[in-house]
Amino acid sequence: MLTPYTIANYCKENQPEWTCTMPAGCPPDKVLVPTEHLFFRLAKQATTYDENDFKTYAETCPQRHWGDLLPLAVGLSLIANEQKARRSLKLPMFRQYQGIIALTLNPTDGVVKQTGVHRSHYTWWRTRQFQMSNLSMLQI
Repeated sequence: MLTPYTIANYCKENQPEWTCTMPAGCPPDKVLVPTEHLFFRLAKQATTYDENDFKTYAETCPQRHWGDLLPLAVGLSLIANEQKARRSLKLPMFRQYQGIIALTLNPTDGVVKQTGVHRSHYTWWRTRQFQMSNLSMLQI
């Protein structure tokens, strides 16, 4: 389930410790708070994941000037639909990815917002409370 929240109310209720210093306006004012909500993330390897699968664009390209895209660059891309995640692996732009991570998010894990042109794409602003031990790899 995804519940609409303002970021101010989320922060008041959860006192999140973000994984990085958030730029102004990030996360945005209107967010969604997940409760037992299943998402998918592409992984570099087919059968396992590691911390590198959870690095943001801002972390992997720190020299780049992100401009207005910085709030998205400090978040992580998630896909809300398993079939769309599987189809994404077949696209040339995602050829560096070999697997799919299934993750169930809860309020302490951070907030999400639907971003981009595809309704199934979300940006996730992760907290340090998120536990990687709660993940699983899908069979491809």
